[in-house]
Amino acid sequence: MYDANAYMHSWICRFEQRIAMLESKQYELEAENQRLKDQLDKQLKEKLNDQTANQKQTPPPNITYKIQELHVNELKGTLNIGLTSTASPEQLHSMIEKMKTDQGHTAENIFFSQDTEAPDKQV
Repeated sequence: MYDANAYMHSWICRFEQRIAMLESKQYELEAENQRLKDQLDKQLKEKLNDQTANQKQTPPPNITYKIQELHVNELKGTLNIGLTSTASPEQLHSMIEKMKTDQGHTAENIFFSQDTEAPDKQV
């Protein structure tokens, strides 16, 4: 004779066993996952420490400064470096022309970008 309760009971027992087995497998996988994370963290820390140690042991490269020397024979007048003019373009042009013609107030061999060549030295 067919007993429905016994049949259902056997299926429930099978499902409980299957659930227990799956839970056990889940715990194993979680433990393995944590072990792999810890191992990876350890490897990354070791690699970072090695790289840091190698960087500390490497001497800095030689720094070479190239400085052009300025020889001054006579010091007179005013030296303005990096001035910003508030003059109009016409005023600037007239000042440049004045500086080109009045060699007493400018350095020798002054060269302007609008010239094709530097003016000749006046002695």
